[in-house]
Amino acid sequence: MRNVDISKPGEIGGGEWKLRGLTNVTVIFGRNGCGKSLLLRSLRDQDPESIHYVIPERSGTIDLQAQLVMEEMTGATRKNYSNKNFFGEYRRRVIARILRYFAVRGSARTAEMGVSPERLEELASDVLSGFTIRLDGKTQPPYTITRTSNDAVVASVDHLSSGEAQILTLALDILTIAAIWDIEEVSQRVILLDEPDAHLHPDLQVRFANFIAKVVDEFNLQFVIATHSTALMAAIGHCCMEEAGIIYLNEQDEEFVAEKFSSSLRQVATFLGGHALMGPLFGSPILLVEGDDDYKIWSQVPRHGRLNVAVIPCGGDEIFSYQRTMETILKSISSNNELQGYALLDGDKPKPNPSEANSQNKIGYLQLACHEAENLYLTDEVLATIGTDWDQVKLKMINTKDFGQKNAQINGIATQDRKHVDLKGCIDQIVELIDPKRVPWTVRIGKAIGAETPRGQLREFLGEDLLSKLVW
Repeated sequence: MRNVDISKPGEIGGGEWKLRGLTNVTVIFGRNGCGKSLLLRSLRDQDPESIHYVIPERSGTIDLQAQLVMEEMTGATRKNYSNKNFFGEYRRRVIARILRYFAVRGSARTAEMGVSPERLEELASDVLSGFTIRLDGKTQPPYTITRTSNDAVVASVDHLSSGEAQILTLALDILTIAAIWDIEEVSQRVILLDEPDAHLHPDLQVRFANFIAKVVDEFNLQFVIATHSTALMAAIGHCCMEEAGIIYLNEQDEEFVAEKFSSSLRQVATFLGGHALMGPLFGSPILLVEGDDDYKIWSQVPRHGRLNVAVIPCGGDEIFSYQRTMETILKSISSNNELQGYALLDGDKPKPNPSEANSQNKIGYLQLACHEAENLYLTDEVLATIGTDWDQVKLKMINTKDFGQKNAQINGIATQDRKHVDLKGCIDQIVELIDPKRVPWTVRIGKAIGAETPRGQLREFLGEDLLSKLVW
């Protein structure tokens, strides 16, 4: 299903939505009231047998109600209980469909028919870290959930957090319908997810996005996902890559074309999703920098594809409070126990030592080996990009008379150690003096750092401490 016309309900004006260029995983993104849920339900109504809609508010217990198994037989009966945004017996329906899966497949785990129960268990257990899930059509209930830490059996939804219960039942809902379609050789297989991010913190949203990517490949499925979550949008872009696209839904337009998650869109989505949270979850470290000029330098570096960082400007000395805040946030939301980012200080600032009051378990400190970022502009490698060298630059500095009261400062720089001299206050004049193209100094430095692994004097000024942590 790549292009589809969907009837708009009369209560929002009638007409049609025309969706074009749907990808294997299409995100429908838009504000409240733009019609996302109505669009999904109208799309489901076109073919309930091969289009499965998952409602936004999912509740209930995870016990087996045998009378519900028969109601999972057809798309029409599944449609009947998903006509509203809330369904109190959602989880019971999912558990009943496990039996429906075994009824279609046969309860023998070794039978050669469709995707095996073992594979479903593996996928479900992967999305719910810390638990082992076993499916069995011969037992009641037809599942066993065990905590891997202590082998305790989860007998009730009350033994799970709201996020764990949501992601478990979502995964089982998707896996069972996908497995039944696979056995029945349904040609079109579309799952519509309405706000699947409810109750899922960013770490679980990334897990869920990765789960979606695996299910698409395993079952040849197509997903259409309505969400408000920029975090989930970013996660889908990163996990599903070229499989993913996004439609920005609004009330005014009739035709919407899915935009592929290009590398630039994935980068923007990461920032919109709160790059402070998403960066480390994707393996891209946070880099807190002191100010706007540092941000201009380091935000350019990932564009060259050799180093990926999520850069946050902090406003000078506020970098220390940013570090403490990020340390607290990441500790509370991420199960990753490794360092997930760094705060980069100029060489003229003391680097705090780790302590109980100054935790650095999530965000460590790095420091430039030179006085500050401006000094990187005078390295041999950056000067070479201008077509000059330090001897020529020194001569121009010594002889300049073009900058009034700043002439003396510029004259003096030529006689000092360019690694540690203070260039603040005259860096723009130096650019005007030595660069015929007047390219901003931050652009020159950012390109030199990002284009290739820093070497020579640029490497020396950046420092081995920084280069060993931010691996090119």
